[in-house]
Amino acid sequence: MDKNVFIFKNKNIMLGVTGSIAAYKSAQICSRLTQSGASVVVVMTPNAAKFVSPLTFSSISRNETVVELFSNKDKLYHVSLAHSVDIIILAPATANTISKLACGICDNFLTTTIIAAKCPVVIAPAMNEGLYLNSAVQSNISALEGTGKYFFVGPIKGKLACGESGLGRMEDEDIIIERAGELLQYRTDLAGKKVMITAGGTREDIDTVRYISNYSSGKMGHALAEEAYFRGAEKVILISANKNLPVPYGVDVVYVKSSSDMKNEVLQHFSRSDVTIMAAAISDIIPEKRYGYKLKKKDNIISKLKFKENENILHILADKKGKSQYLVGFSAESTDDVKNTLDKIRGKNIDMAVANDISRKDIGMMSDFNEVAIVTQDGCTKKLAKDKKRIIAREIWDEIIENIKE
Repeated sequence: MDKNVFIFKNKNIMLGVTGSIAAYKSAQICSRLTQSGASVVVVMTPNAAKFVSPLTFSSISRNETVVELFSNKDKLYHVSLAHSVDIIILAPATANTISKLACGICDNFLTTTIIAAKCPVVIAPAMNEGLYLNSAVQSNISALEGTGKYFFVGPIKGKLACGESGLGRMEDEDIIIERAGELLQYRTDLAGKKVMITAGGTREDIDTVRYISNYSSGKMGHALAEEAYFRGAEKVILISANKNLPVPYGVDVVYVKSSSDMKNEVLQHFSRSDVTIMAAAISDIIPEKRYGYKLKKKDNIISKLKFKENENILHILADKKGKSQYLVGFSAESTDDVKNTLDKIRGKNIDMAVANDISRKDIGMMSDFNEVAIVTQDGCTKKLAKDKKRIIAREIWDEIIENIKE
């Protein structure tokens, strides 16, 4: 029996079709997905409807094909549809629609729904080679890939509709469907798992107007939380010290300020978490005393500033960790990042640590990019090349999930 029957059975899929001569091939994709047991809703751009009739797709899918932007039923359909599908397949995808997605342009039902969605999106470009290789189009493709949400398949070389031969033909339907199946399986990697992640730099008050902190933006922790939800986690709790970042869809966010607040929230949720990632930059030192008023310069302010070493929340969790729980720490390093990180976890009940090189300005704290080393308790090390934090988050989860399976 075709393996697709098992992968796609009872799955909700949106098939997007844009204005390309390759639109006729999408009818076959729709047919095969439907025959495999999936519920398929086809969304077409107005230009796509000039190539293939919406009635064709409605007849195949047995669901109404959507073309108009305001095709709302009992609620905002572009939002409810976006949040109810397991995967979106955009085939064929024109240069126009790809560029709209990259720029966040929501001028039709298709782009509006895809941009609102949080599920994986498979994109199969189809266009003239000159369009595909244009630097602006390539830049937009790179931007979409960098979000971690969009997965491109093809195009391939062959005879094009314009009469030329070159790179631009839509990938074969078999490959497109196979890639969608892979991502549907990928979406269940964390099924049934409860995840807790910390993010951002804590603030430790000195008086009513001053505090000590660090440069952590919280972007890495937020990316890890978003990826966990993206991969099907049953529950994702993000304990964040940064209120300035967008809230990841589907994630429960708890905001904290100090390391004491962080500790209290973490301990409240830890026993129910299957995987805990301590990505927050928690202050290593804290003031011995917090003053309830603003310290004055004339009162010899320097003499009043005394600090002490802070508790290590990661070590507290390590002492409490159960056999079925997986614990990950983050280590900010400027030299010998792997060795220092391994020394920090060796002999402790910590499964993995991620070493951040904070000596570089192009990665790490405050940056949208990172380059890290993953170190496990047994001494194995894997370096992840520089990439956007959303992609680094994906690779970190790849390692965690692989270790959980063992």
